[in-house]
Amino acid sequence: MPRSLIRGGTAPAWLVNRGVAHRGLHDGVRPENSLAAFEAAARAGYPIELDVHQTKDGGVVVFHDEDLERMTCHPGKVAEHTLDQLTALRLGSTSETIPTLDHVLELVGDRVPVVVEIKAVEPIGRLEQAVLDVLARHPGRYAVQSFHPWSLVWMRRHAPDLPRGMLAGDTSELDLRLHEKVILRHLALAPLVRPHYVGYEIGSLPHWAPSMLRRRGIPLLAWTITDENQLAHARVLADNVIFENVRP
Repeated sequence: MPRSLIRGGTAPAWLVNRGVAHRGLHDGVRPENSLAAFEAAARAGYPIELDVHQTKDGGVVVFHDEDLERMTCHPGKVAEHTLDQLTALRLGSTSETIPTLDHVLELVGDRVPVVVEIKAVEPIGRLEQAVLDVLARHPGRYAVQSFHPWSLVWMRRHAPDLPRGMLAGDTSELDLRLHEKVILRHLALAPLVRPHYVGYEIGSLPHWAPSMLRRRGIPLLAWTITDENQLAHARVLADNVIFENVRP
């Protein structure tokens, strides 16, 4: 297949020039996906990766899990709560609270680029449009990524110049039908997504699918790098890393 039918365009240099801080530079003091973690990453000059969900009333919050329990000890799902309810919840035992995407981008400014991972849910388009609306309010350097190919197809159609990354890896534990797992793991919908880059789980590398796309000029980012051994492994197999607990 011609590379022009797979590539979404040239990935910006910042996506391959320096490691991307997974959920910010978080540790025992600064929780993941917190303003403190993002401020630390910005000060260190690392591009930031973060996760977004949509609230019950249409807001966009920065949070990884569908459920609130792990990070807030509060029951329920993000999508069942309003923006005001969520932003009042503390992260762990810290004074940090769940931030909105607006708050994060206002804090970071154009100091470092930001990679927004879209935790897509049906119907596709609602969260994606909300993310685009927030990005439009904060000029900066951005990319979007997702495990959901149809979210990225929507982005390709509505914001074709916004760099988009196709995420994949070990799908064995996902609550999907077998053919859906195979499609995701083997990046089978890349011709529809036309990604600017691919993000692939380090434990599943090397894998023929991201390697093939890399040979066709699509950068490969390995996630999530957590120690020096994985970092050394990723340097051989990928163009860049999404990291935590280790500094590339």
